[in-house]
Amino acid sequence: MNQRDERERPEETVITATDVLGTGFRADSGTRLPHERVLAEAEAALPVVVQALYADRLRVNGIVEEDGRRFFSLSDDNARALTVRLESASLPERTVARSFVNTASDNHVVQLSDRIAPEQIGRALSHEVNELLSVRDRAERAEAPASADMLGRGAALPERPRLSDEDLGRVGELNYLTERMNDGALTAAQRQEARGELSQLIDHTGLRVGAPADDTAARTLEQYAVAIRTDTVGRHLTTDARRALRELGRPIDQLAPADAQVLQEHRSRVAEGRANTAPLGSAPAFPLPGLGPDGMPIPREQLGAARDEAARQRTDTGLRTLEELRAEAATLPEGRYPQREIMIGGGAALAGRDPDVLLVDSRGRWHVDPIKGIVQSADQVRHLREVGWDPYQFGDPKDRVSLAALQLWEDTAAARGPLVDGRASLNLADDGRLLAEISPADGSPPVTVEVVGTPLVATGVPPEVVPGVNRQVPTMDEAARALGDHLGTVATPEALQARDRLAALPEGPGRAAAALDILAEPAVADALRAAGDDSPAVRARETVEATAKWEQATAEAPGRVLLGDEVGDGAYDPTVADNWVIAGIGGGAIANTEIILEGNPNARVTMVGTAAPWVLHNDSQYLAMRRQYDAELGGNGRLVTVPNQRLGAVETVRTPDGGVRLKARDVEGDAYVACLGRVARLPQAADTLDAWARQQGGQVKGELLFDRSEQYLGYRLHFQAGDRQHTVDVTGAASRMLPGNVFSEKDMARLAVVDRRTAPPESGNVAAGFMATALQGSHLAKHRAEQSGNAPTARTGTTPPAAGTGTSPVAGAGTTPVAGAGSTPVAGAGTNPIAGAARLQSGRRPSGPGTAPGTGPAGGGPSTPPRLPKPPQPGGGGGPAR
Repeated sequence: MNQRDERERPEETVITATDVLGTGFRADSGTRLPHERVLAEAEAALPVVVQALYADRLRVNGIVEEDGRRFFSLSDDNARALTVRLESASLPERTVARSFVNTASDNHVVQLSDRIAPEQIGRALSHEVNELLSVRDRAERAEAPASADMLGRGAALPERPRLSDEDLGRVGELNYLTERMNDGALTAAQRQEARGELSQLIDHTGLRVGAPADDTAARTLEQYAVAIRTDTVGRHLTTDARRALRELGRPIDQLAPADAQVLQEHRSRVAEGRANTAPLGSAPAFPLPGLGPDGMPIPREQLGAARDEAARQRTDTGLRTLEELRAEAATLPEGRYPQREIMIGGGAALAGRDPDVLLVDSRGRWHVDPIKGIVQSADQVRHLREVGWDPYQFGDPKDRVSLAALQLWEDTAAARGPLVDGRASLNLADDGRLLAEISPADGSPPVTVEVVGTPLVATGVPPEVVPGVNRQVPTMDEAARALGDHLGTVATPEALQARDRLAALPEGPGRAAAALDILAEPAVADALRAAGDDSPAVRARETVEATAKWEQATAEAPGRVLLGDEVGDGAYDPTVADNWVIAGIGGGAIANTEIILEGNPNARVTMVGTAAPWVLHNDSQYLAMRRQYDAELGGNGRLVTVPNQRLGAVETVRTPDGGVRLKARDVEGDAYVACLGRVARLPQAADTLDAWARQQGGQVKGELLFDRSEQYLGYRLHFQAGDRQHTVDVTGAASRMLPGNVFSEKDMARLAVVDRRTAPPESGNVAAGFMATALQGSHLAKHRAEQSGNAPTARTGTTPPAAGTGTSPVAGAGTTPVAGAGSTPVAGAGTNPIAGAARLQSGRRPSGPGTAPGTGPAGGGPSTPPRLPKPPQPGGGGGPAR
């Protein structure tokens, strides 16, 4: 274990909150290393760690470079192959490292903080490898993880003690530090340093009594807790680690003088850290989603009923809110409206739902999608537990998470405050006040509110594109503007007349065909030819032509020419045809294929497109579906995939009997679904503001928002015209696609890097997906709580994100945890119940189901009494289960 033996520890330039308070094992050493340096250190350390600690379970076969990826090839004790890719990233505060463990594909990613001290990389890897193995092992047993961590002073001890994945990661650290302590190849000072860190970790994990010797009652209680933890941990420790624990796990008054001094200094640092850390507020004690009225987890068999009850409560809350808004509006003078902070859209971003803010959400996406579950398994979205949503509660580790669970979570979060089921658009009053016009989903008259503060928009990804359009000018509105701009510069009478006629064309079917008729007029056609082959006007004509073909096809084959969103929203009839063509082989195409094949047992689907992206090979849907339906992978032949095809506009083919078939390249079918992706644009809720700013000769600017640990929160839009300015924050899936007319290529490149690290493709997730959106919502909630004064804003020693055009590190973001060994801070305290309930056990783990917000593992001073199973009583009973 002598990697980096002689390297001096870099100078500590700052003092920060750490994963194990009072020790060198921290997420932020005060020095940011280049990614290449962290990777080089990690690649050197991983084989050493595996050989020293896990040789009976893993073998490193070497580093492989393939398709732009660099990863370790390994095999386990059953000769099963797996891969591990290492990378350096800016991780959430207090997170030294994290793993994306994929038990479906066995491709895994371990991320190390880019501020980790180099000498701590081996320890971090020992933690992550053991956690990775723990997740794989229990997945094979179809076993959910423990609901809470045991290894923390003051942590609750369950009736049947069981280590969590995080606990087993800590066990890996204990074994690693023991090896370092006994490694004769290290210097005496290095071995002594490892011994001190091992002793400090023993204290942090509650494996040593902390109560003073003269407090007999507290010490007796702690001795019982320590005995349970030690007994539970023992079989996972190496022989040397068990011996070290017996020696160093004694109370401080029974340690050798040198060891006692190290421990006393550690405890003093912990106490100082606690004294210098601003206290967190307390969140409202709302129940977590998935818990019944008694605070206990809802059994799996009751999920349907619980979902229906949450939906009913959401509906009732929405109706009450509408009544209250209308009643208040009736008391106000004309032109005045109820004043509210507002969030438009929801979905997974409801993980950061503020109960004081009016939510307007259409209850779409996962509430209407006919698919049986999201495409990730519980293991693949296990980090959802950080926001209080437990993916294991209603399914096994390798099962896809059911939509019923998502609906329960989202509806429970939505109903925590005022809400309206519906849609909203932002616009301006005559005097410049920012308004939101709300269209309720029940069809009742619209309601207007005056927006207080900065509205938050989380309306999801933009609509899918029509096949064949030019991606730089993807919609008819944009095409009409581009054509009008060009014709205006030509400025001939015919060109100006054509411009005005194009602008006057009504929205809806037939608009594209009518536009083509205008563009075909000789004088107009000549004007377009003069524009050049790659001009905006020529690109706009491509979009008009493709849209006209789409409108023609939808008219000639009604109900059989669809965008993928229509299938995903359930707005189609799966039995309208048996022979389907799907244009595209991406995530949307795969999901819609499954929906159609399950919705029509006689259906056959041909997917045509380029190739399935790497992330699909790692989710829990793609390969499983192909194995079921694709003959190439042993399926029943109802699915055929035609790759390596670049598609244009939809084509129609007349049959001898006068019918219409649809065509994508050389593949024909009786129904056609376009799943060719999306083009970034501003959320539709902000369209009126965008038009106002541009028509008034103003501008629209954007900036990326990050917290102080450089977690991406979304982007902020500034709409300016004259002396007026309005801002809108965009988060969730919508924030992952930056509008090209607002953001620079540099911004887009930076966000692309952030997205790949937020959701590595090996994880089976995407940055615009459910888990990443929920975590982003939680981070944003913490930031907003801090900005409103409900959480501490100061954190010493954090280097802000690198400056860049359009990039705004958000001041005051990032939670400073309550310092103390074994402490579990409440995130986002004060205004947000979900974020407040999201626990950061070592910066990453939640409390278990049944733990109310504001409770859980305590602040962890030596005398903090833990919750325990009933101690043994005379005559038997009680005690930990064996």
